[in-house]
Amino acid sequence: MTRAAPPRQSPHKTLLLLSLLALPCLSLAQTPAARMMPDGSRDLYFGVGVSSTPRYQGAASRKTDPVALIQLQWSSGLFFSGLSAGMHLSAEPHLEFGPLLAIEPGRSTSGQGKLSEIGDVGGASIAAPVETEPARQLQFSEVPSRPVAGAFFNYYLDESLRVTSSMLYGSGQDRNGLLAGVGLQKGVAVAPHHKLSVTLGANWGNRRYHQAYFGVAGGQDKSIAGYAPSAGVRDLHLTFHWNWELSNLWLLTSRFSVYRLTGDAASSPLVERRSQVSVRTGLAYRF
Repeated sequence: MTRAAPPRQSPHKTLLLLSLLALPCLSLAQTPAARMMPDGSRDLYFGVGVSSTPRYQGAASRKTDPVALIQLQWSSGLFFSGLSAGMHLSAEPHLEFGPLLAIEPGRSTSGQGKLSEIGDVGGASIAAPVETEPARQLQFSEVPSRPVAGAFFNYYLDESLRVTSSMLYGSGQDRNGLLAGVGLQKGVAVAPHHKLSVTLGANWGNRRYHQAYFGVAGGQDKSIAGYAPSAGVRDLHLTFHWNWELSNLWLLTSRFSVYRLTGDAASSPLVERRSQVSVRTGLAYRF
């Protein structure tokens, strides 16, 4: 998720590089679309693709889904990016900040997602998850899909290097889960019409968030004792984004992400595999 220097990079190329969605299993604490655009301009992207992701956070089994890609942004600063929306408030070239709203997908008692997802120009699943059984017959706590609210703040260290951060509150059974993310992102122009960005980041969840997604109530599963995780760093992740501009209107966007659960989240009896990989690719059209 990167861009070249603001004076030289066109708004639509910046948007494509910065707005790739994070893993569905990494929640929606994500870097939003590019900063405010020139007056009177807009960017509208629609596309399709495919993704392969873990069935749930910590799952050993996987699901492969079709992808719908949606990214909308206006010169007012308002943007819609998959299941999130927000507004850019900064006029400074080295700063990006503003409010952020999103939908946190829920989880059924079988570990399946409860909300069909729509992705931005990077994609998220919109199909029902593939029904696969975990290695152990676990009974998950049901987590409703929730609207979450917060803010984002990004700071550019130079033309292609920036620190990103976001915070979203309101997830979990009692709407008191909080997930905050921070990352360091580097953009590289590898060849004409090809751009690569690399992001190293981490996500931190409060106690309520971890208990909702990684906790086990006593007696909930006869084979597993109760587990009540505390607040802490949920994961560390590394993401590679590759964008190939096929023309002024068409773009092939791909992403490879690897992350590792840490702390109390990784120690949950619901976690079958601490290290996970997600792959996504899609074709987007600019209107």
